[in-house]
Amino acid sequence: MSAIVPALAGVVVAAVQSSFVEWAFHRYWLHRPWLPKGCFTAHTLVHHQLCKFDDTFHVVEEEQHEALTFQWWGGPLLILIALTPWTLAAWGLSHVVALPFVPFLIAMAVTMGVYYAGYEGFHHLMHLPRIPWLERKAFFQFLKRHHRIHHVRMNRNYNVLLPLADVVLGTFTTTAPARAKTPDSARLIARRHSGRTRQAD
Repeated sequence: MSAIVPALAGVVVAAVQSSFVEWAFHRYWLHRPWLPKGCFTAHTLVHHQLCKFDDTFHVVEEEQHEALTFQWWGGPLLILIALTPWTLAAWGLSHVVALPFVPFLIAMAVTMGVYYAGYEGFHHLMHLPRIPWLERKAFFQFLKRHHRIHHVRMNRNYNVLLPLADVVLGTFTTTAPARAKTPDSARLIARRHSGRTRQAD
């Protein structure tokens, strides 16, 4: 019974932290040409160009699949980075006070893993609908519209799964821009920076 409270605390803390980590990663690594520059290239110069306005938001062509998900190691690496400060703090405090750190850390790790899987899964379904019963749910439609707006207004709605950080940090909006057609130049930009193009060269 004593492990339930720290485990629940770990779930809440991890969910909140994950929203802010997602926001920061999305804004400062996926939309800024920092190191590793490949994150910016794949996300902003390929994914955002191939899946841009309403006419291209859904994946209907093979080339749009590129950069729809992260590399396999992306999730474990992000979870490791986010969990490291808590692990070090727990290790340090364990020498001072006897608290149930293990259930707290395990709950955090599991929650972060579920959050990441939810991010990847929901993002994939937003662009490539496959599960009608889920996609009809009001919460999914809300999140999908939230993300669709981001594809046009790239400085808004950075969260995909839990828009808590968007609300707190002032980037949340429900105002969708006027409908527009994806210009041919967007596809040309994507092809110029496409990993498939580089592999073919």
